[in-house]
Amino acid sequence: MPLSALESTLKSWLQEEVPLPEEDGDVSFESPDGTWGTSLTRPTLNLFLFDIARAAVQPAVTGPYRDTNGVVVRDRPAPVVSFSYLLSAWGGGVREEHRLLGDAVRGLLRTPVLDGDTEGGEITGKVNIALADPEQVRGRDLWGGLGGKLRPSLVLVATTAVTLDRPQRVAAPVRRVETTVAPLRRSGSATDTGRRPGWFGASRQRQRDGA
Repeated sequence: MPLSALESTLKSWLQEEVPLPEEDGDVSFESPDGTWGTSLTRPTLNLFLFDIARAAVQPAVTGPYRDTNGVVVRDRPAPVVSFSYLLSAWGGGVREEHRLLGDAVRGLLRTPVLDGDTEGGEITGKVNIALADPEQVRGRDLWGGLGGKLRPSLVLVATTAVTLDRPQRVAAPVRRVETTVAPLRRSGSATDTGRRPGWFGASRQRQRDGA
């Protein structure tokens, strides 16, 4: 599952864009329930994953390659999946929380495409991030289910292609084509029999005439 790679990418992005370096604050992926925020002592951005769905995008197709055994294989088309997060800011007072949330929104609008963390091979290509359509989901609709007090938040949707295991074996790619050209000798030619070539149609006509 690519969640670890995806969340590593999102964490690095927030730390750089807000910015929120590790010495100044935290990025958490825990569930922000009714009692979670009471134990925080530092400014914290929380990304709560609440929905995973297949995106209405064609799967990503990659080219053939050789595996560790030298066999030519091709990965199965990687489906594109959307991961929806409730993003909220905690700690440091209301003023600081609003600043963090505002900086997160600005970073989201400034960098809608992120380079995926591909070390584990679980993410193919880029990660697209965007604010969710308010007609689909609102942050305020989620807080009741979490048992917590309504607070400022936004819904971030990260969309990326997810690679599948068990690549399929394919034929080796064609690297060279060789052709051989030889003269074609026609049957009944003067060079084969010493006779002058005749017209096939005329011969058949003479046979019908009794010649």
